[in-house]
Amino acid sequence: MILKTIILILITTSIFATDDKITLDWLDKQPRSYAKDFYIWRYLDKDITPQQANEALGQVKYFNNKIFYRYITKSNDEVYKDYKSCLKGKTPFLLNKEDYCIEAGLSIYEATKLSKQNLQKVIKKTEKEYPKFTSKLEVLNSAIPFKTLEQSDSETFFGVFNECGGVYRVRNFNQFFPKSLIEKLKYEKEFDQTVKLIVTNPSMKKAQKSLLNLDASDLDFKTTFHLSINAIKHKKEKIALNYLELAFKKAYFKMEKDNITFWQYQLTKDKKYLEALADSWDVNIYTLYANERLKKEQKNIIYTLNQNKTSNTQYDISNPFQWLQVLDDTKKLDEKKLQKYQDTFVTDETLGHLAFVNERYYRYRNSYFVTPFQKYLKKLDKDRQALIYAIGRQESRFIPTSISSAYAMGTMQIMPFLSKAIAKQLNEPYDIDKQLEAKTNLRYADHHLDYLTKRLDNPLFVAYAYNGGIGFTTRLLKSGFFKKGKYEPYLSMELLPYDETKKYGKKVLANYFIYYNYLNKNKKINFQTLVNGIKNY
Repeated sequence: MILKTIILILITTSIFATDDKITLDWLDKQPRSYAKDFYIWRYLDKDITPQQANEALGQVKYFNNKIFYRYITKSNDEVYKDYKSCLKGKTPFLLNKEDYCIEAGLSIYEATKLSKQNLQKVIKKTEKEYPKFTSKLEVLNSAIPFKTLEQSDSETFFGVFNECGGVYRVRNFNQFFPKSLIEKLKYEKEFDQTVKLIVTNPSMKKAQKSLLNLDASDLDFKTTFHLSINAIKHKKEKIALNYLELAFKKAYFKMEKDNITFWQYQLTKDKKYLEALADSWDVNIYTLYANERLKKEQKNIIYTLNQNKTSNTQYDISNPFQWLQVLDDTKKLDEKKLQKYQDTFVTDETLGHLAFVNERYYRYRNSYFVTPFQKYLKKLDKDRQALIYAIGRQESRFIPTSISSAYAMGTMQIMPFLSKAIAKQLNEPYDIDKQLEAKTNLRYADHHLDYLTKRLDNPLFVAYAYNGGIGFTTRLLKSGFFKKGKYEPYLSMELLPYDETKKYGKKVLANYFIYYNYLNKNKKINFQTLVNGIKNY
Protein backbone atom coordinates (compact mmCIF):
# COMPACT_ATOMS: atom_id res chain seq x y z
CA MET A 1 0.00 0.00 0.00
CA ILE A 2 1.38 3.36 -0.96
CA LEU A 3 1.82 5.59 2.04
CA LYS A 4 0.22 9.02 1.88
CA THR A 5 2.62 11.74 0.91
CA ILE A 6 3.66 13.73 3.94
CA ILE A 7 2.89 17.42 3.92
CA LEU A 8 5.87 19.33 2.65
CA ILE A 9 4.07 22.58 2.08
CA LEU A 10 5.95 25.39 3.70
CA ILE A 11 3.67 27.03 6.24
CA THR A 12 5.95 29.47 7.92
CA THR A 13 5.37 32.13 10.53
CA SER A 14 8.69 33.73 9.73
CA ILE A 15 8.66 37.05 7.91
CA PHE A 16 9.63 36.92 4.26
CA ALA A 17 11.71 40.10 4.06
CA THR A 18 12.50 42.36 7.00
CA ASP A 19 14.20 45.74 6.55
CA ASP A 20 17.68 44.29 7.06
CA LYS A 21 17.08 41.79 4.23
CA ILE A 22 15.99 44.44 1.71
CA THR A 23 19.17 45.16 -0.22
CA LEU A 24 19.91 46.02 -3.84
CA ASP A 25 21.02 42.45 -4.50
CA TRP A 26 17.81 41.11 -2.98
CA LEU A 27 15.66 43.57 -4.94
CA ASP A 28 17.40 42.63 -8.16
CA LYS A 29 16.22 39.04 -7.77
CA GLN A 30 12.53 39.95 -7.42
CA PRO A 31 10.18 40.29 -10.41
CA ARG A 32 8.98 43.77 -11.35
CA SER A 33 5.57 44.29 -9.75
CA TYR A 34 3.63 46.35 -7.25
CA ALA A 35 5.11 44.14 -4.54
CA LYS A 36 8.67 44.90 -5.65
CA ASP A 37 7.86 48.63 -5.83
CA PHE A 38 6.62 48.41 -2.24
CA TYR A 39 9.96 46.99 -1.13
CA ILE A 40 11.84 49.60 -3.19
CA TRP A 41 9.79 52.27 -1.42
CA ARG A 42 10.95 50.83 1.89
CA TYR A 43 14.54 50.51 0.72
CA LEU A 44 14.55 54.21 -0.19
CA ASP A 45 13.79 54.99 3.45
CA LYS A 46 16.99 53.30 4.62
CA ASP A 47 20.41 54.86 5.19
CA ILE A 48 21.64 54.54 1.61
CA THR A 49 23.80 56.54 -0.78
CA PRO A 50 22.54 58.57 -3.74
CA GLN A 51 24.04 55.95 -6.06
CA GLN A 52 22.12 53.16 -4.32
CA ALA A 53 18.96 55.24 -4.59
CA ASN A 54 19.56 55.65 -8.34
CA GLU A 55 20.00 51.89 -8.78
CA ALA A 56 16.85 51.15 -6.82
CA LEU A 57 14.84 53.67 -8.85
CA GLY A 58 15.92 51.92 -12.03
CA GLN A 59 14.12 48.77 -10.88
CA VAL A 60 10.73 50.44 -10.34
CA LYS A 61 7.88 49.19 -12.52
CA TYR A 62 5.08 51.59 -11.56
CA PHE A 63 6.46 55.03 -10.77
CA ASN A 64 4.50 57.15 -8.28
CA ASN A 65 4.96 60.12 -5.97
CA LYS A 66 5.49 57.91 -2.94
CA ILE A 67 8.63 56.48 -4.48
CA PHE A 68 9.63 59.77 -6.10
CA TYR A 69 9.53 61.74 -2.85
CA ARG A 70 11.64 59.18 -1.00
CA TYR A 71 14.07 58.98 -3.89
CA ILE A 72 14.52 62.76 -3.88
CA THR A 73 15.31 62.69 -0.15
CA LYS A 74 18.22 60.31 -0.85
CA SER A 75 19.29 61.93 -4.09
CA ASN A 76 22.03 64.55 -4.30
CA ASP A 77 20.23 66.24 -7.20
CA GLU A 78 19.35 69.79 -6.16
CA VAL A 79 17.01 70.21 -9.14
CA TYR A 80 14.88 67.28 -7.94
CA LYS A 81 14.89 68.61 -4.38
CA ASP A 82 13.73 72.00 -5.61
CA TYR A 83 11.02 70.32 -7.71
CA LYS A 84 9.80 68.38 -4.68
CA SER A 85 9.51 71.61 -2.69
CA CYS A 86 7.33 72.94 -5.51
CA LEU A 87 5.10 69.88 -5.61
CA LYS A 88 4.57 69.91 -1.86
CA GLY A 89 4.65 73.66 -1.35
CA LYS A 90 1.70 75.55 0.07
CA THR A 91 0.15 78.32 -1.99
CA PRO A 92 1.79 81.28 -0.14
CA PHE A 93 5.19 79.65 -0.75
CA LEU A 94 4.47 79.09 -4.45
CA LEU A 95 3.38 82.68 -5.11
CA ASN A 96 6.93 83.88 -4.60
CA LYS A 97 8.59 81.14 -6.68
CA GLU A 98 9.55 80.96 -10.35
CA ASP A 99 7.09 80.10 -13.12
CA TYR A 100 8.09 76.40 -13.37
CA CYS A 101 7.54 75.94 -9.65
CA ILE A 102 4.11 77.56 -9.72
CA GLU A 103 3.03 75.43 -12.70
CA ALA A 104 4.23 72.26 -10.98
CA GLY A 105 2.70 72.90 -7.56
CA LEU A 106 -0.36 75.10 -7.90
CA SER A 107 -3.50 73.08 -8.57
CA ILE A 108 -6.56 74.58 -10.18
CA TYR A 109 -8.47 73.80 -6.98
CA GLU A 110 -6.02 75.88 -4.92
CA ALA A 111 -6.01 78.59 -7.59
CA THR A 112 -9.77 79.08 -7.11
CA LYS A 113 -8.99 80.33 -3.59
CA LEU A 114 -6.61 83.06 -4.76
CA SER A 115 -7.56 86.72 -4.75
CA LYS A 116 -7.85 88.53 -8.09
CA GLN A 117 -4.61 90.31 -7.30
CA ASN A 118 -2.72 87.07 -6.71
CA LEU A 119 -4.28 85.42 -9.74
CA GLN A 120 -3.06 88.26 -11.91
CA LYS A 121 0.37 87.95 -10.34
CA VAL A 122 0.53 84.24 -11.17
CA ILE A 123 -0.78 84.78 -14.70
CA LYS A 124 1.88 87.35 -15.39
CA LYS A 125 4.61 85.00 -14.15
CA THR A 126 3.50 81.96 -16.14
CA GLU A 127 1.97 83.28 -19.36
CA LYS A 128 5.15 83.20 -21.43
CA GLU A 129 6.44 79.69 -20.67
CA TYR A 130 3.21 77.95 -19.66
CA PRO A 131 0.37 79.33 -21.81
CA LYS A 132 -1.90 76.28 -21.36
CA PHE A 133 -1.68 76.56 -17.58
CA THR A 134 -2.24 80.31 -17.80
CA SER A 135 -5.36 79.87 -19.95
CA LYS A 136 -6.96 77.93 -17.10
CA LEU A 137 -6.09 80.66 -14.61
CA GLU A 138 -7.55 83.28 -16.94
CA VAL A 139 -10.91 81.49 -16.75
CA LEU A 140 -10.83 81.83 -12.97
CA ASN A 141 -9.76 85.45 -13.25
CA SER A 142 -12.49 86.48 -15.68
CA ALA A 143 -15.58 88.48 -14.76
CA ILE A 144 -17.90 85.65 -15.84
CA PRO A 145 -15.93 82.38 -15.56
CA PHE A 146 -18.58 80.23 -17.26
CA LYS A 147 -18.67 82.46 -20.34
CA THR A 148 -14.89 82.35 -20.64
CA LEU A 149 -14.89 78.60 -20.05
CA GLU A 150 -17.50 78.08 -22.74
CA GLN A 151 -15.32 79.87 -25.28
CA SER A 152 -12.12 78.03 -24.34
CA ASP A 153 -10.62 74.96 -26.01
CA SER A 154 -11.46 71.46 -24.73
CA GLU A 155 -8.21 71.03 -22.79
CA THR A 156 -8.79 74.25 -20.87
CA PHE A 157 -12.45 73.39 -20.28
CA PHE A 158 -11.73 69.99 -18.72
CA GLY A 159 -8.68 71.28 -16.85
CA VAL A 160 -10.82 73.88 -15.11
CA PHE A 161 -14.25 72.25 -14.82
CA ASN A 162 -13.04 68.83 -13.71
CA GLU A 163 -10.41 70.12 -11.27
CA CYS A 164 -11.87 73.25 -9.69
CA GLY A 165 -13.65 71.60 -6.74
CA GLY A 166 -17.32 71.17 -5.96
CA VAL A 167 -18.00 74.48 -4.20
CA TYR A 168 -16.49 76.58 -7.00
CA ARG A 169 -18.12 74.41 -9.66
CA VAL A 170 -21.60 74.93 -8.21
CA ARG A 171 -21.08 78.66 -7.70
CA ASN A 172 -19.76 79.39 -11.19
CA PHE A 173 -20.61 76.54 -13.56
CA ASN A 174 -24.10 75.39 -12.59
CA GLN A 175 -25.49 76.71 -15.86
CA PHE A 176 -27.45 75.41 -18.82
CA PHE A 177 -24.81 74.05 -21.20
CA PRO A 178 -25.41 75.19 -24.81
CA LYS A 179 -25.82 72.30 -27.23
CA SER A 180 -22.82 73.55 -29.21
CA LEU A 181 -20.62 73.29 -26.11
CA ILE A 182 -21.72 69.72 -25.38
CA GLU A 183 -21.12 68.70 -28.99
CA LYS A 184 -17.61 70.13 -28.76
CA LEU A 185 -16.83 68.17 -25.61
CA LYS A 186 -18.72 64.88 -25.87
CA TYR A 187 -16.14 62.96 -27.90
CA GLU A 188 -13.23 63.73 -25.56
CA LYS A 189 -12.23 61.07 -23.02
CA GLU A 190 -12.52 63.57 -20.13
CA PHE A 191 -16.21 64.09 -20.87
CA ASP A 192 -17.23 61.11 -18.73
CA GLN A 193 -15.69 62.78 -15.67
CA THR A 194 -17.51 66.01 -16.50
CA VAL A 195 -20.86 64.21 -16.75
CA LYS A 196 -20.22 62.34 -13.51
CA LEU A 197 -19.33 65.56 -11.64
CA ILE A 198 -22.55 67.14 -12.86
CA VAL A 199 -24.85 64.20 -12.19
CA THR A 200 -23.49 63.28 -8.75
CA ASN A 201 -23.63 66.78 -7.30
CA PRO A 202 -27.11 67.51 -5.92
CA SER A 203 -26.63 71.26 -6.46
CA MET A 204 -25.81 71.12 -10.20
CA LYS A 205 -29.46 71.02 -11.26
CA LYS A 206 -29.25 73.48 -14.17
CA ALA A 207 -26.29 71.66 -15.69
CA GLN A 208 -28.04 68.34 -15.13
CA LYS A 209 -31.05 69.48 -17.18
CA SER A 210 -28.68 70.29 -20.05
CA LEU A 211 -27.85 66.58 -20.29
CA LEU A 212 -31.38 65.19 -20.48
CA ASN A 213 -31.61 65.03 -24.27
CA LEU A 214 -27.98 64.34 -25.07
CA ASP A 215 -27.43 61.86 -27.89
CA ALA A 216 -25.42 59.06 -26.26
CA SER A 217 -25.11 56.71 -29.25
CA ASP A 218 -21.36 57.34 -29.53
CA LEU A 219 -20.62 57.62 -25.81
CA ASP A 220 -19.16 54.89 -23.59
CA PHE A 221 -21.00 52.77 -21.06
CA LYS A 222 -20.16 54.83 -17.98
CA THR A 223 -21.26 58.12 -19.49
CA THR A 224 -24.48 56.61 -20.86
CA PHE A 225 -25.31 55.04 -17.51
CA HIS A 226 -24.69 58.35 -15.70
CA LEU A 227 -27.10 59.98 -18.15
CA SER A 228 -29.75 57.38 -17.30
CA ILE A 229 -29.35 58.06 -13.56
CA ASN A 230 -29.55 61.78 -14.25
CA ALA A 231 -32.85 61.27 -16.06
CA ILE A 232 -34.19 59.18 -13.17
CA LYS A 233 -33.26 61.98 -10.75
CA HIS A 234 -35.29 64.40 -12.83
CA LYS A 235 -38.26 62.02 -13.12
CA LYS A 236 -37.81 61.56 -16.86
CA GLU A 237 -38.44 57.82 -16.87
CA LYS A 238 -38.91 57.46 -20.62
CA ILE A 239 -35.60 59.20 -21.33
CA ALA A 240 -33.94 57.09 -18.63
CA LEU A 241 -35.21 53.86 -20.19
CA ASN A 242 -33.76 54.85 -23.56
CA TYR A 243 -30.39 55.50 -21.97
CA LEU A 244 -30.56 52.23 -20.04
CA GLU A 245 -31.28 50.23 -23.18
CA LEU A 246 -28.31 51.84 -24.87
CA ALA A 247 -26.08 51.34 -21.82
CA PHE A 248 -26.97 47.64 -21.68
CA LYS A 249 -25.59 47.16 -25.19
CA LYS A 250 -22.33 48.86 -24.17
CA ALA A 251 -21.87 47.09 -20.83
CA TYR A 252 -19.13 44.47 -20.61
CA PHE A 253 -19.23 43.08 -17.07
CA LYS A 254 -22.16 41.00 -15.87
CA MET A 255 -22.69 43.16 -12.79
CA GLU A 256 -23.01 46.21 -15.07
CA LYS A 257 -25.70 44.46 -17.08
CA ASP A 258 -27.49 43.36 -13.90
CA ASN A 259 -27.32 46.91 -12.59
CA ILE A 260 -29.04 48.20 -15.71
CA THR A 261 -31.64 45.42 -15.63
CA PHE A 262 -32.42 46.32 -12.01
CA TRP A 263 -33.19 49.91 -13.00
CA GLN A 264 -35.27 48.79 -15.96
CA TYR A 265 -37.36 46.82 -13.50
CA GLN A 266 -37.61 49.76 -11.07
CA LEU A 267 -38.91 52.04 -13.82
CA THR A 268 -41.30 49.60 -15.50
CA LYS A 269 -42.13 46.97 -12.85
CA ASP A 270 -42.05 44.49 -15.74
CA LYS A 271 -41.43 41.08 -14.20
CA LYS A 272 -39.30 39.96 -17.16
CA TYR A 273 -36.46 42.10 -15.81
CA LEU A 274 -36.80 40.53 -12.38
CA GLU A 275 -36.69 37.07 -13.95
CA ALA A 276 -33.60 38.03 -15.95
CA LEU A 277 -31.85 39.10 -12.75
CA ALA A 278 -32.78 35.86 -11.01
CA ASP A 279 -31.36 33.97 -13.95
CA SER A 280 -28.01 35.80 -13.80
CA TRP A 281 -24.93 33.75 -12.88
CA ASP A 282 -23.38 36.71 -11.03
CA VAL A 283 -23.88 37.30 -7.31
CA ASN A 284 -24.57 40.96 -6.53
CA ILE A 285 -27.09 43.15 -4.71
CA TYR A 286 -29.39 43.14 -7.74
CA THR A 287 -29.58 39.36 -8.12
CA LEU A 288 -30.04 39.01 -4.35
CA TYR A 289 -32.90 41.50 -4.57
CA ALA A 290 -34.56 39.65 -7.45
CA ASN A 291 -34.24 36.18 -5.98
CA GLU A 292 -35.74 37.28 -2.70
CA ARG A 293 -38.66 38.96 -4.49
CA LEU A 294 -39.30 35.81 -6.54
CA LYS A 295 -38.69 33.51 -3.57
CA LYS A 296 -35.86 31.74 -5.37
CA GLU A 297 -32.51 30.54 -4.10
CA GLN A 298 -29.48 32.55 -5.16
CA LYS A 299 -27.45 30.46 -7.58
CA ASN A 300 -23.72 29.80 -7.75
CA ILE A 301 -22.76 30.46 -4.13
CA ILE A 302 -20.24 27.99 -2.69
CA TYR A 303 -19.27 28.16 0.99
CA THR A 304 -16.85 25.29 1.40
CA LEU A 305 -14.03 23.67 -0.52
CA ASN A 306 -12.61 20.24 0.08
CA GLN A 307 -8.88 20.65 0.55
CA ASN A 308 -6.43 17.82 0.12
CA LYS A 309 -4.66 17.08 3.37
CA THR A 310 -1.48 15.91 1.72
CA SER A 311 0.87 17.72 -0.59
CA ASN A 312 4.29 17.36 -2.13
CA THR A 313 4.37 20.98 -3.24
CA GLN A 314 6.15 23.79 -1.42
CA TYR A 315 4.44 27.14 -1.12
CA ASP A 316 5.66 29.95 1.12
CA ILE A 317 2.58 31.83 2.35
CA SER A 318 4.77 34.67 3.63
CA ASN A 319 6.21 35.43 0.17
CA PRO A 320 4.23 38.03 -1.87
CA PHE A 321 6.10 37.09 -5.04
CA GLN A 322 4.95 33.49 -4.94
CA TRP A 323 1.35 34.70 -5.05
CA LEU A 324 2.22 36.86 -8.05
CA GLN A 325 3.52 33.74 -9.79
CA VAL A 326 0.17 32.06 -9.12
CA LEU A 327 -1.71 35.06 -10.53
CA ASP A 328 0.33 34.88 -13.71
CA ASP A 329 0.16 31.10 -13.99
CA THR A 330 -3.63 30.95 -13.56
CA LYS A 331 -4.49 33.38 -16.33
CA LYS A 332 -5.03 30.21 -18.34
CA LEU A 333 -6.25 27.17 -16.46
CA ASP A 334 -6.91 23.55 -17.32
CA GLU A 335 -7.73 20.53 -15.16
CA LYS A 336 -4.06 19.65 -14.72
CA LYS A 337 -3.24 23.10 -13.38
CA LEU A 338 -6.32 23.09 -11.17
CA GLN A 339 -5.21 19.80 -9.68
CA LYS A 340 -1.75 21.24 -9.09
CA TYR A 341 -3.19 24.05 -7.00
CA GLN A 342 -5.56 21.71 -5.20
CA ASP A 343 -2.44 19.84 -4.16
CA THR A 344 -0.72 23.09 -3.18
CA PHE A 345 -3.32 25.01 -1.21
CA VAL A 346 -4.18 22.49 1.48
CA THR A 347 -4.38 24.55 4.67
CA ASP A 348 -6.78 27.03 6.20
CA GLU A 349 -4.23 29.78 5.55
CA THR A 350 -4.46 29.04 1.81
CA LEU A 351 -8.22 28.49 1.56
CA GLY A 352 -8.60 31.93 -0.04
CA HIS A 353 -5.90 31.05 -2.57
CA LEU A 354 -7.75 27.89 -3.58
CA ALA A 355 -11.09 29.70 -3.84
CA PHE A 356 -9.53 32.29 -6.11
CA VAL A 357 -8.06 29.65 -8.42
CA ASN A 358 -11.39 27.81 -8.57
CA GLU A 359 -13.20 31.05 -9.38
CA ARG A 360 -10.86 31.61 -12.31
CA TYR A 361 -11.18 28.02 -13.47
CA TYR A 362 -14.97 28.25 -13.58
CA ARG A 363 -14.77 31.67 -15.30
CA TYR A 364 -16.36 33.40 -12.30
CA ARG A 365 -19.63 31.50 -12.76
CA ASN A 366 -19.19 30.20 -9.23
CA SER A 367 -18.83 32.64 -6.33
CA TYR A 368 -16.87 31.32 -3.36
CA PHE A 369 -17.72 32.66 0.08
CA VAL A 370 -15.17 30.75 2.11
CA THR A 371 -14.40 31.46 5.77
CA PRO A 372 -10.67 31.06 6.43
CA PHE A 373 -8.86 32.21 9.59
CA GLN A 374 -11.63 31.11 11.96
CA LYS A 375 -8.98 30.46 14.61
CA TYR A 376 -8.35 34.23 14.67
CA LEU A 377 -11.97 35.34 14.39
CA LYS A 378 -14.02 32.81 16.37
CA LYS A 379 -14.07 34.96 19.54
CA LEU A 380 -15.71 37.85 17.69
CA ASP A 381 -19.49 38.12 17.46
CA LYS A 382 -21.08 36.87 14.26
CA ASP A 383 -21.92 40.35 13.00
CA ARG A 384 -18.29 41.44 13.22
CA GLN A 385 -17.13 38.20 11.60
CA ALA A 386 -19.56 38.79 8.72
CA LEU A 387 -18.27 42.36 8.29
CA ILE A 388 -14.62 41.27 8.31
CA TYR A 389 -15.29 38.49 5.82
CA ALA A 390 -17.33 40.84 3.62
CA ILE A 391 -14.50 43.37 3.48
CA GLY A 392 -11.67 40.84 3.33
CA ARG A 393 -13.23 39.02 0.40
CA GLN A 394 -13.45 42.26 -1.56
CA GLU A 395 -10.06 43.60 -0.51
CA SER A 396 -7.80 40.62 -1.15
CA ARG A 397 -9.82 37.42 -1.62
CA PHE A 398 -8.18 36.48 1.72
CA ILE A 399 -4.62 36.49 0.39
CA PRO A 400 -2.41 37.54 3.36
CA THR A 401 0.48 38.70 1.17
CA SER A 402 -1.52 40.97 -1.10
CA ILE A 403 0.11 44.35 -1.74
CA SER A 404 -1.80 46.94 -3.73
CA SER A 405 -0.57 49.68 -6.05
CA ALA A 406 -1.07 52.12 -3.15
CA TYR A 407 0.90 49.71 -0.87
CA ALA A 408 -2.14 48.65 1.14
CA MET A 409 -1.16 45.41 2.82
CA GLY A 410 -2.49 42.03 3.76
CA THR A 411 -5.80 40.26 4.00
CA MET A 412 -7.63 43.46 4.92
CA GLN A 413 -5.46 45.78 2.78
CA ILE A 414 -4.45 48.24 5.49
CA MET A 415 -2.36 51.24 4.47
CA PRO A 416 1.03 51.54 6.22
CA PHE A 417 0.17 54.94 7.75
CA LEU A 418 -2.99 53.45 9.26
CA SER A 419 -1.38 50.27 10.57
CA LYS A 420 1.33 52.41 12.18
CA ALA A 421 -1.32 54.55 13.86
CA ILE A 422 -3.19 51.45 15.06
CA ALA A 423 0.00 50.01 16.56
CA LYS A 424 0.39 53.23 18.54
CA GLN A 425 -3.23 53.05 19.69
CA LEU A 426 -2.68 49.46 20.79
CA ASN A 427 0.51 50.51 22.59
CA GLU A 428 2.66 47.93 20.83
CA PRO A 429 5.83 48.16 18.72
CA TYR A 430 5.20 48.63 15.03
CA ASP A 431 6.40 46.00 12.59
CA ILE A 432 5.23 46.73 9.06
CA ASP A 433 6.01 43.19 7.89
CA LYS A 434 3.58 41.63 10.32
CA GLN A 435 0.77 43.18 8.27
CA LEU A 436 1.42 40.36 5.79
CA GLU A 437 0.50 37.86 8.49
CA ALA A 438 -3.23 37.24 8.65
CA LYS A 439 -3.35 37.10 12.43
CA THR A 440 -1.98 40.62 12.91
CA ASN A 441 -3.69 42.16 9.88
CA LEU A 442 -7.11 40.88 10.96
CA ARG A 443 -6.59 42.11 14.52
CA TYR A 444 -5.68 45.58 13.27
CA ALA A 445 -8.68 45.61 10.94
CA ASP A 446 -10.97 44.64 13.80
CA HIS A 447 -9.60 47.54 15.85
CA HIS A 448 -10.18 49.94 12.95
CA LEU A 449 -13.73 48.62 12.50
CA ASP A 450 -14.40 49.37 16.17
CA TYR A 451 -13.68 53.00 15.33
CA LEU A 452 -15.85 53.01 12.19
CA THR A 453 -18.86 51.12 13.58
CA LYS A 454 -19.11 53.49 16.55
CA ARG A 455 -19.65 56.32 14.08
CA LEU A 456 -21.60 54.59 11.32
CA ASP A 457 -24.63 52.38 11.84
CA ASN A 458 -24.81 50.45 8.58
CA PRO A 459 -22.40 48.02 6.87
CA LEU A 460 -22.71 49.96 3.59
CA PHE A 461 -21.56 53.18 5.25
CA VAL A 462 -18.77 51.30 7.04
CA ALA A 463 -17.67 49.94 3.67
CA TYR A 464 -17.60 53.46 2.22
CA ALA A 465 -15.47 54.64 5.13
CA TYR A 466 -13.14 51.65 4.93
CA ASN A 467 -12.48 52.36 1.26
CA GLY A 468 -12.89 56.14 0.92
CA GLY A 469 -12.23 57.31 4.47
CA ILE A 470 -14.39 58.38 7.39
CA GLY A 471 -14.11 62.05 6.34
CA PHE A 472 -15.48 61.34 2.87
CA THR A 473 -18.34 59.26 4.27
CA THR A 474 -19.27 61.85 6.89
CA ARG A 475 -19.33 64.62 4.27
CA LEU A 476 -21.40 62.39 1.98
CA LEU A 477 -24.08 61.83 4.61
CA LYS A 478 -24.11 65.49 5.64
CA SER A 479 -24.67 66.53 2.03
CA GLY A 480 -28.04 64.77 1.89
CA PHE A 481 -27.38 61.31 0.49
CA PHE A 482 -29.63 58.40 1.55
CA LYS A 483 -32.61 60.53 2.52
CA LYS A 484 -36.20 59.47 1.82
CA GLY A 485 -37.16 59.08 -1.83
CA LYS A 486 -38.87 56.87 -4.36
CA TYR A 487 -35.78 54.95 -5.43
CA GLU A 488 -33.79 55.11 -2.22
CA PRO A 489 -31.36 53.84 -1.08
CA TYR A 490 -30.43 52.56 -4.55
CA LEU A 491 -30.40 55.97 -6.21
CA SER A 492 -27.98 57.38 -3.66
CA MET A 493 -25.80 54.31 -4.16
CA GLU A 494 -25.49 55.26 -7.84
CA LEU A 495 -24.67 58.89 -7.12
CA LEU A 496 -21.44 58.43 -5.20
CA PRO A 497 -18.78 60.66 -6.77
CA TYR A 498 -16.02 58.03 -6.52
CA ASP A 499 -16.44 55.08 -8.88
CA GLU A 500 -14.19 52.79 -6.85
CA THR A 501 -16.01 53.44 -3.57
CA LYS A 502 -19.41 53.11 -5.27
CA LYS A 503 -18.58 49.68 -6.66
CA TYR A 504 -16.82 48.63 -3.46
CA GLY A 505 -19.83 49.47 -1.30
CA LYS A 506 -22.18 47.40 -3.45
CA LYS A 507 -19.81 44.42 -3.39
CA VAL A 508 -19.29 44.55 0.37
CA LEU A 509 -23.03 44.90 1.01
CA ALA A 510 -23.75 41.73 -0.97
CA ASN A 511 -20.87 39.94 0.74
CA TYR A 512 -22.10 41.02 4.17
CA PHE A 513 -25.63 39.76 3.56
CA ILE A 514 -24.36 36.38 2.38
CA TYR A 515 -21.84 35.94 5.18
CA TYR A 516 -24.23 37.15 7.86
CA ASN A 517 -26.83 34.55 6.95
CA TYR A 518 -24.21 31.83 6.56
CA LEU A 519 -22.77 32.50 10.00
CA ASN A 520 -26.18 33.10 11.65
CA LYS A 521 -28.10 30.07 10.47
CA ASN A 522 -30.65 30.44 13.27
CA LYS A 523 -31.06 34.22 13.00
CA LYS A 524 -31.10 35.07 9.33
CA ILE A 525 -32.16 38.41 7.88
CA ASN A 526 -33.76 39.03 4.52
CA PHE A 527 -32.20 41.32 1.98
CA GLN A 528 -34.97 43.90 2.04
CA THR A 529 -34.56 44.30 5.81
CA LEU A 530 -30.87 44.99 5.31
CA VAL A 531 -31.58 47.54 2.57
CA ASN A 532 -34.27 49.25 4.64
CA GLY A 533 -31.59 49.98 7.22
CA ILE A 534 -29.61 52.07 4.74
CA LYS A 535 -30.95 55.48 5.63
CA ASN A 536 -29.69 58.87 6.74
CA TYR A 537 -32.64 60.24 8.69
